[in-house]
Amino acid sequence: MPMQIRSTQGTAVTANVRNAVRPCIRRSATCKAFTAASSLVPTAPSTKPPNPLLVSVVEALFKFPPFFESATQKARSLIIQRSEAIGLDWEGTMSELQKQDWEALMAEVQNTTIQYPSYYTQPFHAYKQGNLCWQAALEFPLSSQSVHAPVMDPDNKKMDPEGDYRLRSNYGKCMLQLLQQLPGNAHLTSVKQVLDLGCATGLSSLALTQVFPAAQVTGVDLSPHMVAVGRYLQQQREAESMTPEPLQLLHHKAEDTGLPDDSFDIVSMCLMAHELPQHATKAILKEAYRVLRPGGAMCIMEMDPATPSFQRVFSNVFAYTAFKSTEPWLVEYVTLDLHGAMQEAGFLQSRQLQNSPRHKTVVAQKPL
Repeated sequence: MPMQIRSTQGTAVTANVRNAVRPCIRRSATCKAFTAASSLVPTAPSTKPPNPLLVSVVEALFKFPPFFESATQKARSLIIQRSEAIGLDWEGTMSELQKQDWEALMAEVQNTTIQYPSYYTQPFHAYKQGNLCWQAALEFPLSSQSVHAPVMDPDNKKMDPEGDYRLRSNYGKCMLQLLQQLPGNAHLTSVKQVLDLGCATGLSSLALTQVFPAAQVTGVDLSPHMVAVGRYLQQQREAESMTPEPLQLLHHKAEDTGLPDDSFDIVSMCLMAHELPQHATKAILKEAYRVLRPGGAMCIMEMDPATPSFQRVFSNVFAYTAFKSTEPWLVEYVTLDLHGAMQEAGFLQSRQLQNSPRHKTVVAQKPL
């Protein structure tokens, strides 16, 4: 079943906010799965390693604070400019969202027992506090649309306001196609519990409710700011539709969710691994294995370092510098054998489809 995602804003939010968020998640009759490279890949594809000289030079530059500040400011300015170019009202949307009592909303969702790992407390995504700040959480829906506007263009030039929607939609389609290839896939007709790791404000979690309409979706994120904003947006949607959603967002660590063993049919991790050091990704895969029921599946959507589109980034100092300014763990991700890490966690051999010119969907099953 293809994803058909409802508006993420309700009547309690002004038109500025609704219009800014709607493009990436509205229904689209013309959206089709990206199929330019849709053959199954049972083993890890070969990935050309990053240019070591380029990486070492850029890494050294980013240790120089003035350079880091300049690069991140330029990256954020580009994101805002692109959002406005595709018709989003960045300033108006942020003005409306900032009127809420976010500290009170965070108090309702925050898990005060969490100790944040060191990798999560450093700057990334052009924010000094990473995802542990209101600016990052409030801007997330807009930033997602801006960053993914050119995602379906192999040359990364053509802007599409629905790029983010198409990326997430194609993930759902590729996920279902791969799940159908797994042994004993009859359980897919009765998926009841889905876990979304690194859910941020819930865009990926909301998409999963459409892929698995009979399931309860639980989203987990390490940022209480993200969870608070996600809960608020969910409340607005429910107020508008007058229908409760089969969705809950929780403030937990993906490495240690505290959720019961063998309790989920599907675990999804969408655009998260590239934001992590390798040891964290491996720990999260082991946690996913623990909470999955036997026969359940781990599903991942991530950037694909093997694609020509991605490889061009590592051959261009300016492109790599811009990318690195918002993604401190990029090299760790690019050099990670994701398929191997999944097998190391206990999963059976993984399968892969390409769901955009630079993204892949990977699915692996927990043994029955």
